[in-house]
Amino acid sequence: MTAKIKTISYAELVASLLAQLPDREREVLQKRNALSAFPKHTLEKIGNDFNITRERVRQIEKDGLKKLKSLDYAKLKLPVSDLEKIILDYLNTYGGVMSEDHLIDILLNQETDEEKNSLDFVLANILGQDIERVRGVSDHYIIWKLPKTNLDQVLDVASALHEIIDGHGQPLRVEDLLDKFQSHKHYKTVSEMEAEIDSIIEALLRLRKDLNSNILGQWGKSHWTTIRPKRMTDKAYLIMLRENKPLHFADVAELINQAGFDRKKAHPSTVHNELILDDKYVLVGRGIYALRDWGYQEGTVNDIITQILNEKGPLVKKDLVEEVLKQRLVQKTTITLALMDKNKFARTEDGKYKLV
Repeated sequence: MTAKIKTISYAELVASLLAQLPDREREVLQKRNALSAFPKHTLEKIGNDFNITRERVRQIEKDGLKKLKSLDYAKLKLPVSDLEKIILDYLNTYGGVMSEDHLIDILLNQETDEEKNSLDFVLANILGQDIERVRGVSDHYIIWKLPKTNLDQVLDVASALHEIIDGHGQPLRVEDLLDKFQSHKHYKTVSEMEAEIDSIIEALLRLRKDLNSNILGQWGKSHWTTIRPKRMTDKAYLIMLRENKPLHFADVAELINQAGFDRKKAHPSTVHNELILDDKYVLVGRGIYALRDWGYQEGTVNDIITQILNEKGPLVKKDLVEEVLKQRLVQKTTITLALMDKNKFARTEDGKYKLV
């Protein structure tokens, strides 16, 4: 299936389609849909270009689209039917329904404006013989579905998934969401679909505008900071969770920029300041931070040694060093130097360290 998609250039397909039209109809469609390197034009702007009314522009656009839909694609050797078959395969894979954004993510091979605009044009204006495009459903993106798919049922299931996530109050992975969903009355609807249940759930979640996933693959409400973080500290938190290990603040900044949360660039100094001020993070080495939720404690190496000896009693140096290294990313010599503080630590006759 992937090989077929890679043979289709949507820009070339659209250029071939538009070549079948008179010059004016072709140019109107190009400008209205930002095709062939044209920026998107309003009806008024195109009317001014041709010295005609907006309504006349609209009629030319309508006539051009009607002609495109009546073309014999097979005779022209255009891969429209191939693309429809590919989309049918994907719809079957995802339970008979997908959001248009989801479909575009899969179909688009080249992340260029020309390819995306061309694919948008084909989806919106050329296809639709054996598949249905549904617009205007409140709180949902544009939907593509198989004719046999019961849209009301599908939307009910998507609504149920939304309610589960909202009630849980925290982002959920698909597998965890499924565990909670299995006891729901709508689970039977999904279980009877001819597709992998994980794929169906993903497709249904992607239908709704008020749900989104984060970099951990968890789903939640779109406005949650654990889904779409805006503050630098929230972005850092998701990065730390994903990497699952302590990180230097400069590495956190770099990973934030790579993640592409938004266009705002993360600078190491800014990230460092955020991590210092937020008690979710603990400094565990030189510029290295960990999450407090991982069990790390505040304090200097001396403080950590004190906490360990308070909890565990006297320890031989080897065991004490191992315990400290669970809390701090420091050299063993740093721990040795800390143990030389005779005002705090002393050695017993059997060689163990204890608190003074």
